[in-house]
Amino acid sequence: MKLYYSNSTLDNAQVIILGLPYDRTSSFLPGSRFGPEFIRLCSENIEDYSPYQNKSLYDVKICDCGDVEFDTKDWVLKARTVVEKYINRKKYLITLGGEHTITVPIIQVLKEKYENFSLVHFDAHCDLRDEYLGQKICHATVMRRVGDIIGFDNLYQFGIRSGTQDEFRLAKNLYKFDVFKPLSSVINNIKEPIYLSIDVDVLDPGVLPAVSTPEPGGVSYQELIKALLLFKDKKILGADIVEYNPFAASPYASGSTVAEILRELILIVSSTQ
Repeated sequence: MKLYYSNSTLDNAQVIILGLPYDRTSSFLPGSRFGPEFIRLCSENIEDYSPYQNKSLYDVKICDCGDVEFDTKDWVLKARTVVEKYINRKKYLITLGGEHTITVPIIQVLKEKYENFSLVHFDAHCDLRDEYLGQKICHATVMRRVGDIIGFDNLYQFGIRSGTQDEFRLAKNLYKFDVFKPLSSVINNIKEPIYLSIDVDVLDPGVLPAVSTPEPGGVSYQELIKALLLFKDKKILGADIVEYNPFAASPYASGSTVAEILRELILIVSSTQ
C-alpha cells in the first residue's frame, strides 16, 4: 500500500517517503515496525489540504518508495545503503519508523555529505544513555550516538520529560540551553541546515496513546504543529517520524494523528525549496 497522494516518479519527486520498519530493540511495547503500514492506511482518513499552511499535498511532487525489508543482521548497514541511495538524489527524504534507532544510520549518511548541520529532536525521552541492556545502538541511546556523530552543540531537544538523572545531568552539561526552554525562544539560534526527528510520544498519551513508551505530561497536537511551523523558512535536510505503535492502543485515531503530522511535515519541508 502506498500513500494515496504519492503522485510522482522517483526522478521527478521533490519529497521521498521511505519506511524503515525496524523495532528489534524495543524494551516495553514492540510493534512500531508496523507504523509505516498503518500511517499509510490512516492517511486515507486525512485530507490533502492543510488549513494550517493553506496548501495541498497535491501541490508537491511526492514519491512513496515503500518500506525497506530488514533481512540481515547488520540492519544499520542495510538502512545506510538504502538511505544513501535516496539522499544522493538530492531530494527531501522523510522516513517513517519503526523505533527511534533508525535515526542513527540516516545521520551517519548525512554527516558524510554535510560537514555541519543541526538536529532538532522532539521526544518525551532524553535517549542519551551510552548503553542500554547491553546495546550501544538502540532506542534509548539514539541521541547519544547522534551527538557523537554531529557534536552535542548541534543537538537540540524539546518536549523532554523522562530520563535518568545521568541523562539530564549530561544534557545540562553539554547543551548551550535548557531542554525545558520553549522552542520559540531558541529557534533563531539553531544553526542551519536542520534535520527534524519526531518521536510521536512527545505528544501527551491522552492525544496519541499508540506509542511504544507512553509518557504522561506531553504536548498537545496544536502545540506540536505550531512548533513545526517555526521551521517553514528554515533550510531543512530531511526528517523522520518514529515510535508510532499501532498495536499499543486502538490504531486508527493515533494513526490519523500521525498521518496528519506527516502531511504538515511534507508541506513544511517542500516550502524550503
